[in-house]
Amino acid sequence: MKYVLPILIAASMSFAQWGGGGGKSLNDYKKMSVSGRDIHVYAPSNLAPKSPLLISCHGMDQDPNYQQSNTHWEAVADTAGFVVVYPRGGTGMNTWDISGDKDTKWMTEIIAQMVKDYDIDEKRVYLSGFSMGGMFTYHAMSKIADKIAAFAPTSGTNVMGASKAMRPVPIIHPHGTSDDVLPYSQVEGFIKNYRNQFNCPSQAEVQENYPNSENRATMYTWGPCDEGVYIKHLKLEGRGHSPSKADVSDIWNFVKQYSLDGANITPPIEVPTNRDTVFNGTFSDSLKLAGWTLQQHSGEGSLKLTEGMAEINVTKVGTNAYDIQMIQKGMHYEKGQSYKLTFEAKASEARTLEVNLEKDTDPWTSYVGEAKTFELGTEKKTYELEFTMEEPTDEDGRISFNAGLATGSVFIDNVVIQKSDGKTGLAKVAVTLASERTFSVYNMKGAFVGKLSASCMGDVQVKLNAMNLEKGLYVVKDGHYNKVFSVK
Repeated sequence: MKYVLPILIAASMSFAQWGGGGGKSLNDYKKMSVSGRDIHVYAPSNLAPKSPLLISCHGMDQDPNYQQSNTHWEAVADTAGFVVVYPRGGTGMNTWDISGDKDTKWMTEIIAQMVKDYDIDEKRVYLSGFSMGGMFTYHAMSKIADKIAAFAPTSGTNVMGASKAMRPVPIIHPHGTSDDVLPYSQVEGFIKNYRNQFNCPSQAEVQENYPNSENRATMYTWGPCDEGVYIKHLKLEGRGHSPSKADVSDIWNFVKQYSLDGANITPPIEVPTNRDTVFNGTFSDSLKLAGWTLQQHSGEGSLKLTEGMAEINVTKVGTNAYDIQMIQKGMHYEKGQSYKLTFEAKASEARTLEVNLEKDTDPWTSYVGEAKTFELGTEKKTYELEFTMEEPTDEDGRISFNAGLATGSVFIDNVVIQKSDGKTGLAKVAVTLASERTFSVYNMKGAFVGKLSASCMGDVQVKLNAMNLEKGLYVVKDGHYNKVFSVK
């Protein structure tokens, strides 16, 4: 099951807030029996066919009434259009089976009943739960992850320990720092188990002062992990052990992006074309290898992200250096313009690396005369290459790192290309404009989002930050300038 998500959305984007809660009680829900056990169901009056389903599980010795009166999922469902189910835990103290199959099997029966009664989309079923309900949510990852598209455990690290998930699953986990039942100190180590299982980036993207109506909050985001999933943790300063309607918008805006078959998911990152800057030259954990591809001709190798660097691992040499190459295309090389390429590199053993800036189609014209060879050692160093574009302007050129002549690994980082004056060899780090210019701003899907005016490039970032855009990458350009900026 392949999930595709742009880091621009999964990395703590600000989503719409849904509903307000408090207007309905459990009496507005339909009480039903599934396999002899009670559930309470809410379906908006205008529910469309194939709408999603969210199941919200209460804590130990609690009940659906307590869970509903604190979360008010119906307020979100009315606006977003999905079915809500509050199930009742087992006998005794309304507990959940967090080690066996009893309740996970019952969840599949609830889903089947909702398909029959409300024509819900079986590919968009989401499971959330508070306290022991959160423990059960984690347990379900190991049992019915083929039935649940995304998981939202709240204040519920499992006392049985982290289980082995059936597959990489999307997780969002809100938890209060003043929780006196399941202490906040347990959260980091517990979530780390799943981050390790899913090969998530080691470092989280952190959004401080994250909007929450009840608590000062921080959102931590790891991803993309295996199969494109993300793990999020919402840290709530001073929150005790209680579910809250203040968190349901964040939960919904996260889980709604996922489907078991990959449908209804935001498209993958779109790398802007016809640009004079390198996209993702720092190989950030958020973007991983976005913008870069590996081409293999007569050799064999692989490309992956290793400790924040691109690693080209050659397992079988080719006849030419370019038989195994990491490339990025979409570069704009202007006739008569001088450029300076800098990058950092090292290797598992001393070796050579060939670098070229060239045409992306036959006859693969090299704009630096011929590919340049660099001697790499086992310590990371900075390398540079300067050239003046003598060929006709190319709006879809490429950069290639060619490693096909030796086995082992090459590590590449901080790839930057800048315009230079062609005389002193000094790149123009800061571009000053002759007068104030107006720029168009586009998101990474190519959609126009607004205009800004600036008299120097330093002002562009300031003006962009002031536009109140959602967090992510944006392309700023006019007839002469095209650059990717980050809004944090």
